Amino acid sequence: MASQPITGTTSKRRLRRRPIVLGSCLSVLTFGGVAQANPEGAPASSSASSSEASPSKEQCVDWHKRAQLAQNEVKLVEARELSRMCTALTCPGLIINDCAQWLNDLEQRLPSVVFEVRVDGEPDMTATVTADGKRVEEWTRGEALRLDPGEHQFRVEAGKYEPIVRKVLLAEGMRFRVITVDFKSSSLPKPLSVPPSASTPPNEPRRSPGARHLPTAFYPLLGVGAVGVVSFGVFSLIGKSKQHDLESTCKPNCTDSALKPMKTSFLIGDISLGVGVASLVAAGVFYLRADAKSAPTTIGLVRLPGGGAATATYRF
Repeated sequence: MASQPITGTTSKRRLRRRPIVLGSCLSVLTFGGVAQANPEGAPASSSASSSEASPSKEQCVDWHKRAQLAQNEVKLVEARELSRMCTALTCPGLIINDCAQWLNDLEQRLPSVVFEVRVDGEPDMTATVTADGKRVEEWTRGEALRLDPGEHQFRVEAGKYEPIVRKVLLAEGMRFRVITVDFKSSSLPKPLSVPPSASTPPNEPRRSPGARHLPTAFYPLLGVGAVGVVSFGVFSLIGKSKQHDLESTCKPNCTDSALKPMKTSFLIGDISLGVGVASLVAAGVFYLRADAKSAPTTIGLVRLPGGGAATATYRF
């Protein structure tokens, strides 16, 4: 067979085909090497991550069931998370449709709050916020906190200020409820500092304004006066009793010896009354003229015929 001359056109066509053939050969070699490394045809580096991102059918069914139960128990936060999980592409189509519909519905039903913390009217982003005892980190980024419907307690702490607690009732669909907390410097407790008085000695107890400083003699005089009045009443009754006995026995011929007990009882009663009245008058004078300094007082006893008397000296 005679050889045909190669024209310019033919040579150009052959040159154009060579890159295509070489590219095909390289593709086949590359595919073969990958196939040997991973016979199933999946890249070796993504096998672990694909198994985690691809839940099994049983997992999808379990998430679907738990999402329904959480919605029935009004645990909307848990139901939202489960609904998001069962929308994975490897889940059955019917489950994906249900979970996607629930997820959209829960986004509308789920209540949420945002926090606004101020100190003397200025925003403060250093405060610590807790919701139902759990610290809220996302509030400083302006993100809304999603919570289940019902009553919730929020506690806000800012430096040296007293913590502020808020109780809020959240209903379904109440989205982006603003919790405003304002700390004021005027509400800080101020320390009590009472300067010591220059006229008050260090060891002398401090007296409240308007209080009377009663002298030491006031209380003994008050006691003596009370005893004297009581003694007068007792001896007067004894004397009356003796007088009644004498009237029924020897009147009008009673002897001096028979009359002496009666007279003694009346005398003691009279002396007791005098001492008691004098003591009470002296105590009253002390009370009325009492001031910051007590006046010197002298107390004594004076013997009298048939008895005695108590004396008190007070210098005005």
